[in-house]
Amino acid sequence: MRRTTDIGLGAMVRAGGRALSTYTGTLFAVFLVQAIVAWGAGVAMQGVLMSAFGDRPMFDDGVDGDLIALAHALRDADLVIAALGWLAAGAILLWILVSWFLIAGVVSVVAEQPRDRRATARCFGAGGAASYFVLVRLALLSMVGHLFVIFVALLGLGAVAERIDHALTFREVALSLLAGLTPALVLLVLLWTIVDYARVELVVRRTTHDRLGATMAFGRAAVFVLQRPVALAHHALGLAAFLAISVLYAWASHGRAMLGTSGAVSLLMVRQGLALVRLAIDVAVIGGQVELGLTRTPPARAVSEP
Repeated sequence: MRRTTDIGLGAMVRAGGRALSTYTGTLFAVFLVQAIVAWGAGVAMQGVLMSAFGDRPMFDDGVDGDLIALAHALRDADLVIAALGWLAAGAILLWILVSWFLIAGVVSVVAEQPRDRRATARCFGAGGAASYFVLVRLALLSMVGHLFVIFVALLGLGAVAERIDHALTFREVALSLLAGLTPALVLLVLLWTIVDYARVELVVRRTTHDRLGATMAFGRAAVFVLQRPVALAHHALGLAAFLAISVLYAWASHGRAMLGTSGAVSLLMVRQGLALVRLAIDVAVIGGQVELGLTRTPPARAVSEP
């Protein structure tokens, strides 16, 4: 299904809302997978901490809020801290690998618009399986762009380094950092938007049995995004909503210590709620991107990648 004319920002936002309201079950299924990965990493970390500090009352005092006791307990625990770091890195890598399948499934569902749960599950699985490896190649290709963004960020920081060294207030430091990092941030938003639209095209073409390479999709997406500023505005709006929710959470939790078992449970519930809202924003953004992406003309010639 392909639209014949471009659409505006309002239509993209409404499309995202429709995707959320129509496929709420898909949203919760993806969130469940995300929660399982996070909880699995948390249980593994808890096991490491219990085996290392389960018989140390000072560590118990640290968990209950005594930061000095916690610092003493962890003072000679380099191996434990390293193990926790490796567990966190493994969880992040696992989520990245799983997320490619999940994103492809969501894009496929939003584009195909199946009518019932069985059709939705079939579309989700087929889209994820058909597009997984080409999305891996797209991610590897995007690493070049991310390296360039890092290079620009380092140049920007170097340009304002002297101003930061002579800054007298936090406001001056923040403004200098903002000035130095703005070019890199703009390029990062542009890169993310291009990758998102390349992903949409790859998934849609794969589900219609039209072979399209990652490199060609990235180039077509770059031209498509640069010709349509609404694509950048829509992505920036999604990032602003994501940032606003995060700032609201930080403001609401500031100065409210959650200590002990009940505090840990409360903190877990609040953070999972925040993760669900963030995921909903991501799905809504995908819905708008699919709506705009379906207006593009298919490639003149399909290209197969080995």
